[in-house]
Amino acid sequence: MGLKIYYKDSNEQFVEISLYGDLASPVTTVHNGKTGNNVITQLFLRNDAASKWFSNISILPVDTENVNPYGDVSYVETGWGVKLSEGASEPSKGQWEDTDWGDTASMEAIGSDVAADTTTYYPFWYLISSPPNIDATVKTDILIQVSYTENLVA
Repeated sequence: MGLKIYYKDSNEQFVEISLYGDLASPVTTVHNGKTGNNVITQLFLRNDAASKWFSNISILPVDTENVNPYGDVSYVETGWGVKLSEGASEPSKGQWEDTDWGDTASMEAIGSDVAADTTTYYPFWYLISSPPNIDATVKTDILIQVSYTENLVA
């Protein structure tokens, strides 16, 4: 157990994305193929291990099907692109424009050497852009790779 990824459903309940405990479950998005579109989703990291805290946390979008070299996360390769941004507030259009496609985002530490934080959901934003003139698509091949340092609570 440890870090897990969540989203909020229509009833404002947290739903775990990382169902297998390995952070390998993809983020599912629906796209209008005719016009292309951006889908912006708020996601959350949470620690569920009372004996651990996490530092040096970074998140990275990864395409599980087309990884050559950046797959559908870099935009310039396929017209698909993913951007990530840490924080509670949705980034403005200008902030999204200043964020590079497919880049890593850093998250604050979750817990400390004094106590694990197993109650707070740490927010971040996920933007995925689809190209126009494609079939309507349910995108299921992008996952969030989470890197971190795992620490024991003293």
